[in-house]
Amino acid sequence: MIVSTSMSASSTSSVFDAEHRTLTIGLLLVITLVAFENLAVVTIAPTIARSLDGLLLYGWVFSGQLLASLFSIVVAGQEADRAGPARPFMLGLILFTLGLVVAGFAPSMQILILGRILQGLGGGAVTVAVYVAVNLAYSDTIRARMIAFMSTAWVIPALAGPAAAGFIAEWLGWRYVFLIMLPLILLVALMTLRAFMALERQQEAEKSNWQAALFLVLGAGVLLAGLSMENPFIFALMVILGFVATLPSLYKLLPKGTMSLGKGLPSVLAARGFFYASFVGVEAFIALMLTSVHEFSSAVTGVAIATGAISWTLGSWSQDQWDKRAAHQRHVRIFIGSSIMTLGLVLQLVSLYTTVVPLIITLIGWMLAGFGIGLAHSTTSVLAFALAPKGEEGHVSAGLQLADTFLAALATGVGGALFAYATRQGLGEQTGIMLAFVFSLFLSSFSIISAMRIGSVAKPQASSSFKS
Repeated sequence: MIVSTSMSASSTSSVFDAEHRTLTIGLLLVITLVAFENLAVVTIAPTIARSLDGLLLYGWVFSGQLLASLFSIVVAGQEADRAGPARPFMLGLILFTLGLVVAGFAPSMQILILGRILQGLGGGAVTVAVYVAVNLAYSDTIRARMIAFMSTAWVIPALAGPAAAGFIAEWLGWRYVFLIMLPLILLVALMTLRAFMALERQQEAEKSNWQAALFLVLGAGVLLAGLSMENPFIFALMVILGFVATLPSLYKLLPKGTMSLGKGLPSVLAARGFFYASFVGVEAFIALMLTSVHEFSSAVTGVAIATGAISWTLGSWSQDQWDKRAAHQRHVRIFIGSSIMTLGLVLQLVSLYTTVVPLIITLIGWMLAGFGIGLAHSTTSVLAFALAPKGEEGHVSAGLQLADTFLAALATGVGGALFAYATRQGLGEQTGIMLAFVFSLFLSSFSIISAMRIGSVAKPQASSSFKS
């Protein structure tokens, strides 16, 4: 098992004490950087699509990034278990930087999507490395607090990021939203590398699952591409081939029982995948709803999207306080959070068709959705790490990110395909957005079911639940 040279899993009083201070600050800086970029792209995506004449490829701005991260998540998790999180972390930053450059200078929608793919490869590795570092360096007694701080790192980007992206896109051009991030990455690398290197290496190498990860990415890509095909025969063929390649890979990469909603860790990951996918699936189309259907500006849209990130932080801190009083009720928090989030997403569907204060309804619904997922998402991280088998921190971290990423890619991909279908059939953008929202709500219902299957669990599992 990877251990820290100076930051063991023993009980400590604060995430900012002498043992943890440097790593804590570094992790919060990384989360802040990622938050700025994620919120910015959601805000400016409609502007990019129109500028590059690629509205029919709109969903791939998100799906391409998410699919690429699937591969790097698995590889980075295995490398983190073998040699520590430093190497995947630094490689991830390099790939993320290349993605920003490619996207910032993209002459077409296809090249823009290539940049997003590079960002996905880098972002997936960075995220896994961050969560592995959290699991290794912080004890269970303060891990909920650290995860709450990580959610808080979204506050400044949430307040300034989307609005700033909207203003930059309007006054300077959307390309600067990508390029302005480059100096910040160098700062992050300088401030975090030493702390990551302090985590010792594991000596025993584990069997690689990169082939399963590659088949997962290819299968998911074929599946999502098939969903956008107009020819019924090609549509059916690609969807079937996609499922054939994807399902066995998921079975191998996820904990045993995840796909059948087994109790404990499997259902924790399943619930996380479903509620995160439904949230992202709606988030991807909120900007389009506000700008195209209700004709609000990019700046107003950015502020509206920011409210979800702020309330997400409030939900995460609520789970921290709840955890102090009743750690054994973590499964209850996941259920409650998923339910609140679903209510907030329903309000987005209402806002889509209302002509009376649609912005107010969007804001209220998005704040509810953000609070609910903040409560549930942070809790799944804490509970999954509590249940992580010894020596498999990287696997569990990768499992969490796979749960986040695969279904999120499916949600945005299916949503994009439904939107493109409605547009081609002359049904209008409003109908296309509605179809995307309904699919996301379908996924959110499964998050509630999965949360009910977790059961009361508080102790780590004694043996591995991952397939080799």
